[in-house]
Amino acid sequence: MSDDGNPRGSWFAVLCLLVSWLMWVGVLKGLGIMLPTFTEQFTTETWLTGWLMVIVSGSIYITGIFAAPLECIFGTRAVIVVSGFMVGGSVIAASFATSIVQLTVILALGFGPGISFANILSKSMIGRCFKTNYATANGIGQIGSPLGLILMAPLVQLLLDTYGWRGAMLLLGGISLHLAVCGALFPQPLAEKQNQESYQQVPSSEETKLKLRRDKEATSRIQLLKEVLMTIKHSFGIPVCLQKTFWIPTVIATSNRLLRTLWSVYYVDHILNKGFSAEDAIVFCIAAGVAKLTSKLLIGPLVDRGVLKLRTLMATLLTLCSITLLTDPWVNSYWLAIVNVAIYDFTNGGVSSLNDVYMRELIGPELLTCAFSWMELVAGIVVSCSGFFPGLIHDQTGSYDLAFVMMGCVCLASLVVLVAESLLLNKSM
Repeated sequence: MSDDGNPRGSWFAVLCLLVSWLMWVGVLKGLGIMLPTFTEQFTTETWLTGWLMVIVSGSIYITGIFAAPLECIFGTRAVIVVSGFMVGGSVIAASFATSIVQLTVILALGFGPGISFANILSKSMIGRCFKTNYATANGIGQIGSPLGLILMAPLVQLLLDTYGWRGAMLLLGGISLHLAVCGALFPQPLAEKQNQESYQQVPSSEETKLKLRRDKEATSRIQLLKEVLMTIKHSFGIPVCLQKTFWIPTVIATSNRLLRTLWSVYYVDHILNKGFSAEDAIVFCIAAGVAKLTSKLLIGPLVDRGVLKLRTLMATLLTLCSITLLTDPWVNSYWLAIVNVAIYDFTNGGVSSLNDVYMRELIGPELLTCAFSWMELVAGIVVSCSGFFPGLIHDQTGSYDLAFVMMGCVCLASLVVLVAESLLLNKSM
């Protein structure tokens, strides 16, 4: 299945992506479960607490822009190992926070960048390693997302009931340190090979000194400044943003990230407001996780084997996803709620997997790290600026119904962009 000459390293990349998604979704869902506790313990309003939790998620996306230059300088393996320690250490440190702002700052500076670097570098390596069956490998790596719902939601509730929120955060931090182990499993030669193939070699300190001496003798200060700017431009992959094809999957990804973040933070409180119990909310989260797990395992092979066309499947999933959100206010019975949330997470998870394949098709495998980094930055800005509105609507109306309808409209916007791309580029749906 892997065509890079190092199948063991390729599957370690899949494992690392799985664990990064597991901790990403697991910790964020844990914060969502602890949202009422944080609101009570720190005596804040729901919208403020929810917004701060969304800012933590936004930091994951925003800091991804540094993934490409860090990989260029230090290599994939070193960056992911350090990222694992950042993730685990920040969650452990957050258990000692004395205010909601302090907790947010700790997680935004440690957990966010750590998860972002590990996730982006794992995804880009999978894209470079798997010349065929990429959708399948990417889907297997992304099953960490549904596993985060299936395993972490009940675990966090159990830890919260048994040890309180501080004990729950402390133990979550210990579990998160496993991401560093996944990074250590990367074969060093593979990481070096990918760096040499994808980026310019960064000179050592001695080479830098010699180059600067030569530059002083041979070029003017203006020329030197131009070279520095060109180096920064290529290290951060700025030319990727100038491609029109980059922005099409970025809009879809931004919508998907926003929906996933808002759902993770506010869904449990939304269910409790509808009159369901905490145990019901955990069952709903598990049902959502099982549905997402199914989509991750099923959709990739269907696309790789040509059973379904990529754009047709994405359009179908986006349509169903928007319907589940638009009809949420009328979903008040137990079994109807399970069906609704299962369809939502099946479709949302499927779009997340397919959009990576979509980006690779439009951009190419060589620029994936830079493309993913800029895509996450755009998503992070939107998520961070929009994360307060469900909580604010709840505080004003006493319900999340209007917020979920608005989320359904956001999903419809992605569908419009996808259809427009197919028409403009004359691609068959």
